[in-house]
Amino acid sequence: MFTAWKGDMVSGDEHLVSAAEVARLADVGRAAVSNWRRRHPDFPEPVTSGAASPKFRLTEVEQWLRKQGKLRVSDSEDALWHSLSFGRGDADITRLLAELGEYLHSPDRETDLPEAVREQLDRLDARSQAELAEQLYRRHTATLRRRHSVTPVELADLIVELADVHGVVLDPACGVGNALKAAAERGADRVLGQELDADLARLAQARLRFHAPATVVAGDALRADGHANVRADVVFCEPPFGYRDWGYEELSVDRRWDYGLPVKSEPELAWLQHCLAHARPGGVVVAVLPAAVASRRSGRLIRKELVRRGVIRAVFALPAGLLASTGIPLHVWLLRAPTGADTATSVLLVDASVHGGRARGEADWPALRSAVVEPWQAFQAGTLHTMPGRHDVVEAIDLLDEDVDLTPARHLPTPRATIDTAELDNQRRRLQQILGPVIDLLPDVTGRPPETHPTLTISELAKAGALTVRQHTGKLELDDATDAVGELVLTGRDVATGTAPALRLVHPPDTDLVHLEPGDVVVPTLVAGGTPTVARLIDEPGLILGPNLHLLRVDPARLDAEFLAGYLSASRTVEASSTTLSGARRLDVRRVDVPLLPLDEQQRLGQAFRAVRLFHKRMREAGELADLLSSQLIDGLADGVLDVLDR
Repeated sequence: MFTAWKGDMVSGDEHLVSAAEVARLADVGRAAVSNWRRRHPDFPEPVTSGAASPKFRLTEVEQWLRKQGKLRVSDSEDALWHSLSFGRGDADITRLLAELGEYLHSPDRETDLPEAVREQLDRLDARSQAELAEQLYRRHTATLRRRHSVTPVELADLIVELADVHGVVLDPACGVGNALKAAAERGADRVLGQELDADLARLAQARLRFHAPATVVAGDALRADGHANVRADVVFCEPPFGYRDWGYEELSVDRRWDYGLPVKSEPELAWLQHCLAHARPGGVVVAVLPAAVASRRSGRLIRKELVRRGVIRAVFALPAGLLASTGIPLHVWLLRAPTGADTATSVLLVDASVHGGRARGEADWPALRSAVVEPWQAFQAGTLHTMPGRHDVVEAIDLLDEDVDLTPARHLPTPRATIDTAELDNQRRRLQQILGPVIDLLPDVTGRPPETHPTLTISELAKAGALTVRQHTGKLELDDATDAVGELVLTGRDVATGTAPALRLVHPPDTDLVHLEPGDVVVPTLVAGGTPTVARLIDEPGLILGPNLHLLRVDPARLDAEFLAGYLSASRTVEASSTTLSGARRLDVRRVDVPLLPLDEQQRLGQAFRAVRLFHKRMREAGELADLLSSQLIDGLADGVLDVLDR
């Protein structure tokens, strides 16, 4: 029986959960759990009282959440995942999921599965069991991505499509088996794998048996080859990144190094030759490699031999950050094992790096698939046409220079600039419209002797009722996706950088939201070192007060909002700030002194502050437009798609 924590107060059969896990049970933020602990005397007491991260008995938490109507685990998948995962670490979950798969294949065998899990599984038919197990595997894979190099499902589908899988398929570093599963679903007769982590190997074996005859062994494929006599029709490989202890010393005379002995810092070229050694003559090898493998000087001799013997057929550059576990850019190499009569031939080079996503682990997969698969199919059919900057066929002789750099972007013709001359004219006219009257926005000023006025801090003004100070407390779940539909949230970063809000609320939090109103003044609580504080005056409704912001809502009969926003944007507000370890300044707006001026004088100065603010906004817009216009003119003139008219 697996247990998350052992101690005098907890038996081995009890599962403990953290506050974060309690929040996931109820589908709320962690702040809500803290509120429940304060507001509800009957909320379960922590077992590890006094600890920085208290733990609670899972059974007690479930009973309390169910009584309150807050328990969200209901359907079979959620219930099973809950039973398998809560109170357990990654390694324990991996072992239990492997145990689950083995139990489904052989229900009569002894098992360590919890009784509740077995009962839920036994109520399903075989097909539903397999589908449910796959969903659980995928859930676990999503959590493993931070610690393991797990091939994304979409990338696995892509490399399987490139390979046109058939017959026997091998993956010597298969992880949880995503690529082998995709191969099995596309018609592979048999799938073979090897994985260094014994628990992952066991899980992959149990998972793949639902889809095809499968054999996955545990161990280091380079040092202890579990499929030494296999010659596969297709071999996949995503070598472990940065794993330098691959056996350079003990394997220096190995027969697999047919294209040259890899240096110690080139483990990927060792894996590549291992895959070629396991491919039948004419068999296909598809490898996912760090982009640097194509250009490192230490590997040029092996790359040269691979090109000279016609082994490399294509190199595809993928977007950086495609894997959740690393931000490095990737290449897919497609190779064909020699048949004995191979000579140097042309190589397809494709740059699909522009199809990345908004965050690590994401991509525009439909566009990426099209940019990779379609050129490969056309290349095989002999119908590929060069597309500058995207793909081209390069003769081997052009690759066999001193560097043997296989990076696609280095060899692809540069695309000419595409200039919309009508839009260019529109931008020019818009710039003229902005710059024409902008200087008239600046107020006329003159010098005068400084005056001393009594002051009150923002805190004192709040106590006097001249304004109120608000901040959002608690956590907001926000989304910056273009198709997000929640309310727009204004953040401290938006105000500090002068940009429009882009984050939307995913779902309402447990705490009250603060809706901004026209005339509100917002001030960021954190400002980058060396930049002035910028207060923003809200001029339209519909925004939510977000994190890292102070809201100042004035009484218009006593304070002018334009005056207050302008005064808080002055350099003197730095006196109320402190510097953090990162170099940013933390502003305590409540300590800022504001001069006590008659309301009509505030309004007069407020109009001047407003004019300066509008001037700055227009000049920023003009600067951005000038950058765009200049870039297009330079590119168009340099590429010869624009000409100069004589004046």
